[in-house]
Amino acid sequence: MKGLTMFESVTPLKRETLQTLVHQRLCDLILQGEIAPGESITVASIAKALDVSPMPVREAISRLMALGALTIVSGRSIGVPRLGADELADLRKVRSEIETTAVAWAVERRDPEFIAQLEKVLYAMEAAEAAGQVREFIHANYDFHFTIYRQAGSPLLLEIIGNIWLRINPQFHLLQRHGHYRVSNKQHRRLFEAIRDGDSAAAIAALREDIDSAYEVILASLKESEAERG
Repeated sequence: MKGLTMFESVTPLKRETLQTLVHQRLCDLILQGEIAPGESITVASIAKALDVSPMPVREAISRLMALGALTIVSGRSIGVPRLGADELADLRKVRSEIETTAVAWAVERRDPEFIAQLEKVLYAMEAAEAAGQVREFIHANYDFHFTIYRQAGSPLLLEIIGNIWLRINPQFHLLQRHGHYRVSNKQHRRLFEAIRDGDSAAAIAALREDIDSAYEVILASLKESEAERG
């Protein structure tokens, strides 16, 4: 009996595990481009889709709201927040510092398997752009960048970048408005070639160009949307 009583004070894992799984699924939806700015979801719709009770969904949403990844749109509806110019500028500066560190580390740790996988994702991104598939492009764009960042070999750095991308990734839907996906793919190909060739400086320059040009287009799109709303 002693073997049983020693576990009496241990908190059951089921609820916490379920909350973690729901949180991860919501993160995946955001990072894979499934929730665009202006779109809204509800606790009830998420709970039904995931076949869970509303409680773990509410808890997961609260965590994402604390990170700035989700916000209350109206009433019971939740969506990704509209970012202002200051927030975008801050994200641009932080991304430029942190993500370029990751790409430099990835270049140092590159191997044939990594290069082959990165090229495969690049082809998927180019195919999505050519077909005009927005969500598929955003998903492939995420896969491309995070294939690089995982190769950096730092779980802590990957977690930091992941939290940043929860805020910026939905905004990539706005890049289509100016036909930026094609431009972005040219930058991605230069980034891939620099990594393949072991040129850290060129890889950092290509990534900074990708980050900066996306920022400029997103900012312009937001200003246009504000003007249209009067």
